[in-house]
Amino acid sequence: MNYKESSLILKEIKKADKILINCHRGPDSDSVGSALALSGVLKNLGKEVAVICPSDLPSDLMFLKGANEVIRVNFTSFDFSEYDLFVILDSSTYSMVTGLKDSDKPGINSVVIDHHISNEKFGNINLIDAKTTSTGELLYKVFEDWKIDFDKFVAESLLTGIIGDTGTFQYQNVGKETLRIAADLIEKGADKDKIVYNLYRNIEFREVKMWGKFIESMMIEDRFVWSAVPLSVYKDFGEYTYAKEDVANLFSPIVKGTEFGIIMIETSENILSVSFRSRTGFDVSKVANEVGGGGHKAAAGARIEGLPFQEAVNKVLTVARKYVQKN
Repeated sequence: MNYKESSLILKEIKKADKILINCHRGPDSDSVGSALALSGVLKNLGKEVAVICPSDLPSDLMFLKGANEVIRVNFTSFDFSEYDLFVILDSSTYSMVTGLKDSDKPGINSVVIDHHISNEKFGNINLIDAKTTSTGELLYKVFEDWKIDFDKFVAESLLTGIIGDTGTFQYQNVGKETLRIAADLIEKGADKDKIVYNLYRNIEFREVKMWGKFIESMMIEDRFVWSAVPLSVYKDFGEYTYAKEDVANLFSPIVKGTEFGIIMIETSENILSVSFRSRTGFDVSKVANEVGGGGHKAAAGARIEGLPFQEAVNKVLTVARKYVQKN
């Protein structure tokens, strides 16, 4: 048994008829892949399942089976009363689930399954394993506990989450267990080449052009690089929400002589979205936590609301410089 919580979660699932699963705001490959994998397993158990998200899914994940069935919802008006259980994945806070700064948790039973060390454990049952690379890897181990023999579509969704959250197995928390799990998922039918093609070889031209704006504005300081793009540029390039994450993964952790990188973009007036990526062993989650975000040692994020663009950028840089001086 990998987790003592696995049996408790399965017990709640067996009692429920209609189950909700979330993708978090601004969903990434691990959020979507995990949700679709769990949805597939629960449907095979005879459950009625809906996957909901406060944001549109990125186009590069629409190749996954069931992605076109994810429902975009407004959590301020969504009716939870039709459902018996809400399984919350890959979300360290309830605001990450809803995309809202403040919102009340639903009155139905909830289970939280996540791999972020900053998770606030806001479910009735909480399974948090910060040692796993991804929620996809965590769910694989839960399915092992449940003795589930899942199909290639579930395997492909899980592997998509793992590949996305490990940067194609680049990050320092990837070890032999992650690679063993990935190999097993490939044996079960997951198409690794299709996943890599869709995530990394299928970029819209407007996004590539936007990368150029991030690189053009990139600055280097003592031990880190950073780049910040204002709302005007974001709008000029078609408000491509996911460009920041791609730039963070591709460019911020590669500059010689640095330990980490910060990529920032103003997505709405007075809302700054921030991604942190470590190049060495520098713990970027500490910087993210202090500015109201969270994440992992190698990769973290935050969203700063209520400050003008330059003030928000300065806030992030002030905290980053403080942690550089501490270490």
